[in-house]
Amino acid sequence: MRTFIACGSYLLQPLVWLAVLRVWLASRARIKSERHDFGSAVYGDHFELRHLLTQGILLGLGLSLVNFLIGFSLPIMWIIVYEVLAFITLIILPTTVLPLTLIVVSTLITWWGSNYIPIKPDLSAAGLSFGPVAGANYLWLAVMFFLLLGHWVAHYGGRFTSPKIYAKQRGKRIAGYPWRELLVIPMVTLVPGDWFTSQWAFWPVFHIQGQSFAILVLPLLLGLRFTIFRQAPQLVYRRLAKQFVWLGVVAAAFVGWTTFRPQDSPFLLIVLLVGYAVILWRAKRYDEHQQFWYSQVDDGVRVLAIRPRTPAVKMDLAAGDIILECNHRPINSETSFYEALLANPAYCHLRVRDMNGELKMTETAIYSGAPHEIGIVLFRDQEG
Repeated sequence: MRTFIACGSYLLQPLVWLAVLRVWLASRARIKSERHDFGSAVYGDHFELRHLLTQGILLGLGLSLVNFLIGFSLPIMWIIVYEVLAFITLIILPTTVLPLTLIVVSTLITWWGSNYIPIKPDLSAAGLSFGPVAGANYLWLAVMFFLLLGHWVAHYGGRFTSPKIYAKQRGKRIAGYPWRELLVIPMVTLVPGDWFTSQWAFWPVFHIQGQSFAILVLPLLLGLRFTIFRQAPQLVYRRLAKQFVWLGVVAAAFVGWTTFRPQDSPFLLIVLLVGYAVILWRAKRYDEHQQFWYSQVDDGVRVLAIRPRTPAVKMDLAAGDIILECNHRPINSETSFYEALLANPAYCHLRVRDMNGELKMTETAIYSGAPHEIGIVLFRDQEG
């Protein structure tokens, strides 16, 4: 019963519900933007919220099991600092997620709070202190962060390619593919000390080698903000995922380093944060130096996305392809594309040039009398 109470306390933490609200608002804004740019939503469901509720819980169960087996612990002061900073971040920066920065800053405040914060509140009466746990614990948190992020990006990066229309490039509109997803991972951690039991006598406690540990389920934020303009999104995210996993391996090596020099833990976390920033910066720079653009073209129409559960899913099409002919008619706009579809409203035959410049043919049956529901997302014709 006590363990159930500790797990149920996860749902009582304001950070959890604020994160859910932010994800829902971001998802609603995406759907509204898609309807404005393309007439209807590319992904009409709130898939970001679905991922938060499903993937977040699944990853949290795996992480919690590992943490419980190794006896992972975090001090109550770190948890309070982390949740306060995360709460403020989600309010002030609603479209930006800085999950690793939150971990590093919370650790620095907790680790150096006793010595380097000249004016700090005296919380001893409430059973709180700035005293840290072993530095390896914070680095272990970084290890799991990178491994989970790598797993998530590898499996979901680029799967939901929701385009967004940006400013014109040389007189033509261009599209980009932003990823603004956020997960809230319920992570079981042990909290040393008797702060919880002093406040709530019913709280579950473990006694390990003469020390008391309370059980707490902490909401750990995991997210990524990135926009792709000149490459296939899935390829970009696969490369990023591999680099995140390697950074997790480096973090694991740092855990071993702290066995001999525990005082280096804060500096090693800063090194990991810089490495993470460099990976994202290099990926952004690489994207900027590619020749390809998801832009409008004069000879044909650019495919920007394929709506799920539509006839176009069966066709060999991908974002970036250029449709040159539809039903043996040359096309150069959204209007001419649908006019060509009306020539044979039950069937669609396309001549396409892919991102590599190679030509291909593809065809499919479409909804009789409803060619507009074929499911191919294009640049809309500009009015006037």
